[in-house]
Amino acid sequence: MKLILRSLLLLSGCISALLIGGCDSHDNTGKKTANKPVVVLKAYAMTLHDRVEALGTAEAREAVNITARLAGRLEEISFTDGQFVHKGDVIARMDQDEEQAQLVAATAQMAEHQREIKRLEMLLARKAAATRDLDERKTLAAVTASGIAQIRARIAELTLTAPFDGKLGIRRVSPGALIQPGTLITTLDAADTINVDFTIPSTSLQGLAAGAAIQATTGARAGELFTGTLTVIDSRIDPLTRSILLRARIDNRDGRLIPGMLMRVVLLEHEREALMVPEESITQRQEAHYLTLVGADGVVEQRVVQTGRRRDGLVEIVHGLVAGEQVMVRGMGFVKPGQAVTVSETWERIRESSYPPQNGEQ
Repeated sequence: MKLILRSLLLLSGCISALLIGGCDSHDNTGKKTANKPVVVLKAYAMTLHDRVEALGTAEAREAVNITARLAGRLEEISFTDGQFVHKGDVIARMDQDEEQAQLVAATAQMAEHQREIKRLEMLLARKAAATRDLDERKTLAAVTASGIAQIRARIAELTLTAPFDGKLGIRRVSPGALIQPGTLITTLDAADTINVDFTIPSTSLQGLAAGAAIQATTGARAGELFTGTLTVIDSRIDPLTRSILLRARIDNRDGRLIPGMLMRVVLLEHEREALMVPEESITQRQEAHYLTLVGADGVVEQRVVQTGRRRDGLVEIVHGLVAGEQVMVRGMGFVKPGQAVTVSETWERIRESSYPPQNGEQ
């Protein structure tokens, strides 16, 4: 009986072990989890510039205030407000009746001197006149010629003409007004080209040269972008502010810009092709920056990279990334290196991920 009882106990233990083993096997199978779905960006190069921003003022290529040079009465206005004039066109005339009368008298006197010189030369050829008389008459003629030149110069000062081609502003005085030297009559601007003067820190000068591209915007033309080139860098740095004056030129033949507008200038330098990724795809631990990559086999890799410029929520990757590699942009916090994941979405372009397109990117 003891032998039979021992056999029954052994059989019962084996059956229990089998049942427990079967349950454990079932539980382990249920604990297997599916691969995590993630979103990746296929790394690609885009055009990147180093940007230096500054404020400047739009100025006409040539600009001048048309003012009186002599005191007197304004006799004639020869333009309309906003008129385009060419170099030499008469803009206004001051009263010059007295000068015109003096010019007529001096011209008549000059004609008399010339006739007398001609007569004396004929007499001198026949030895019927003295050389001294001819010399005196020539001297008088020279003095009269000088007087005529002075009168004509005064008339020119009383006649205001355009010094260059351009657009006139609003008339500030009326005909008949008694004006003094410096009185503003109107303005003249050659605004087919706009100059923008602005200052930047001297620390931003490295590698900068005339010909660099600039972009400019103004609140008066919201939504419009103006492009131009850097034309000149000043010859010295301001010792107080440690900044330097620069001048850029913008084509304005369409007249969209008006002198005096406040311009926000972006200086673009060091153009290059760079790999850019969203800022949130980068993990930082102490001084190191990491990207989470997904290999062709779907396995996660965490790699140290060197970052460069940051702009508009994007970061330049200088070293550690190759075009075409898959950078994880969603789901980094739920995976670990060596874990297999499933790519649920691939971004071919950053702008598709709600980031603004970069300047010059298509």
